[in-house]
Amino acid sequence: MWRTFVVLVAFIPLSGCGPRADLGRAEDVVKTSLEAWKGGENPQQLTGRSIDIAEPDWKAGYRLIDYQVKNASSQPQQGPRVVVVLTLQGRGGKTLSKEVAYEVIFKDGNKASIGRDAFHVGS
Repeated sequence: MWRTFVVLVAFIPLSGCGPRADLGRAEDVVKTSLEAWKGGENPQQLTGRSIDIAEPDWKAGYRLIDYQVKNASSQPQQGPRVVVVLTLQGRGGKTLSKEVAYEVIFKDGNKASIGRDAFHVGS
């Protein structure tokens, strides 16, 4: 009985670190980036906040009207993945909704690199 207890206690400190903590951080970084886009900033303005984002719709000039985070998940051999539904407005004023997935990689402790998964098929 004590052996089981000792093993469980040994793993308790690990539960607050690692993948679960990275999921929350990844979601926060994606939200910060999307709020900047929604607020009219450009992607380069995020570098001062240690965020580098490659978002093709933002680069193409679409305006972000709104977004909704669907989920965040851990990916084996990759960074956390955050799935978001974007409501965009094109230059002609037409709005569209699309589901996208972002992969977040943390570098050097604080820096975050966000890339969009080109192969994600929204539901």
